[in-house]
Amino acid sequence: MTLNRKQLQQFSVRTGVIAAVTAAGLVGLAGPSTAIPHEDGMRFTPTLTRLIPTSCSAIIDAITVREAQPGTFGVRVNITQTGEGCSKWKVAVRWKNLDTGRENGQQHIVDEHGVIQATDGVISGFGMGPGVGRVEARIVTLDERDRELPQLSGTATFSLN
Repeated sequence: MTLNRKQLQQFSVRTGVIAAVTAAGLVGLAGPSTAIPHEDGMRFTPTLTRLIPTSCSAIIDAITVREAQPGTFGVRVNITQTGEGCSKWKVAVRWKNLDTGRENGQQHIVDEHGVIQATDGVISGFGMGPGVGRVEARIVTLDERDRELPQLSGTATFSLN
């Protein structure tokens, strides 16, 4: 079977589009996994946790959000709980400024409806904040007595201006 001129042109265009999309994807994957949280959208790796002694588990997806004050950030969490006996527990965001060594965090209670006292699921107000510099943050889950639960913590590294 041979291709006529029109089929050859269509094949060439499709091949060019596929190559361009593939190249753009590879460049995006090769770039650093850092962003400035003032540009909403630095994603944390997913957090997986199990609530003991219940048969409840949770997946936490988190993303940074813009804060008004320089050197600060907020985190929007989306929690999916599965299983039975999902009681109250806590989600925390812990950060460390890699340039200054300063570290801190904040925690909130989670119930069957999501994060309590976090408007639109956004955890904010990290005290004085990490300040300007490179920041490493992670999501941690705790029981009601502030003991860490079994988990795979989600992390993100980014720069604050």
